[in-house]
Amino acid sequence: MNDALDNQIAYWDRVAEEKNFTLPFNKATFRRLVALDGRVLDFGCGYGRTCEILDRLGYKKTTGLDIAEKMIDRGLKTNPHLDLRVLNPGQWPGHPESFDAVVLFAVLTCIPTSTGQKVLVAQIDQIMRPGGILYISDFWLQEDDRNLERYHKFEQQYDTYGVFELSEGVVLRHHDRAWVRSLLSRFDTVAQEDIDVTTMNGHRSQGFQYFGRKVQGDKDGR
Repeated sequence: MNDALDNQIAYWDRVAEEKNFTLPFNKATFRRLVALDGRVLDFGCGYGRTCEILDRLGYKKTTGLDIAEKMIDRGLKTNPHLDLRVLNPGQWPGHPESFDAVVLFAVLTCIPTSTGQKVLVAQIDQIMRPGGILYISDFWLQEDDRNLERYHKFEQQYDTYGVFELSEGVVLRHHDRAWVRSLLSRFDTVAQEDIDVTTMNGHRSQGFQYFGRKVQGDKDGR
């Protein structure tokens, strides 16, 4: 990974008390696919909002990890019963095939490089048991003038269309559909839908929710 770009810890620590995340959680589909006694990892959990949803649904073996210590501090102040932990860059939790489900809510958007996203998905594949569920909620490329302008402005600088800077000091990414299909090719798609979402800064955007299942062995048969 590009540590400086894919792990923007200073920014997330700075805004930990002021940013609120609002992506909807598909409770019905998650409960249908993941047993209540399953081990769930919420990677990039922020202040634990999704972990709290899972806890209320009855998932008591949920672990939340985030690189921003102040995000974890905020979460534990509000919900001290949750298992929220700081993850240092370069470290990785769990043993191979130790989780039944992994949740990534607005995590890909915070990892701007293609290499960083590939590394993340490969690591998730390693720690997830065969048949485990990957649940992603994130942002498509947008079509409004505000977003189009910044995609073009920063495309050459970051060598990827859809990567952009915010004036408050963070680099984010919106996603091309073909790229997401390629990135998740090692998983079998169980369900996917486009949704209207609200960003952490209150803007309406087009997002997606994806449920994929880790296949038994290599999809290419190797």
